Amino acid sequence: MNTFSMKRVALFLFAGVLSLTVLQTAAAQPKHTVNVKVQKINEIVAPGDVTINIDPSNGNFTGTATTSDGYDVTSNVSGGAKVRVQATNTNNTDQLNSLKILEGGTDAPGSADANTVTLVDSDGTTGGPQALTNSNFTGVDEDGLSVQFEAEVSPDFKPNKSNTSVTVQYTLTGN
Repeated sequence: MNTFSMKRVALFLFAGVLSLTVLQTAAAQPKHTVNVKVQKINEIVAPGDVTINIDPSNGNFTGTATTSDGYDVTSNVSGGAKVRVQATNTNNTDQLNSLKILEGGTDAPGSADANTVTLVDSDGTTGGPQALTNSNFTGVDEDGLSVQFEAEVSPDFKPNKSNTSVTVQYTLTGN
């Protein structure tokens, strides 16, 4: 045999041994499965307190204020969710003509828009839960969504009277 043939045979044998080693190593690799499970969450955190100051010096008995730190929403509920609000624990609302959340200054999570909501009407009464968002939203994790309030009082509102206060309850409902 000549040198060229011996090199060929040696190369062939080396390639065969190398391929067996690679195949044996690849076949010995263990496998496992990774499962990812996400827990359902449907959580809302109300914004901080807000004070509406009304200066009637120009004959306007209406004032607005926006929360300095907004509400937070995290939801992955299938079918979507809505934000609902309701006035609870009212104090001295007899001279309050209305208390509203204004859609123009209020943010809504996801692809939803905000509605104008009357929390206290002209006779000082409150209704049940009302939709703050006009449609369902899905898959959101948003913080600091602003809420703009508007209060209107009558000209005979007594400034020395105890402050008028209303507690607003936020609820996140799923479909």
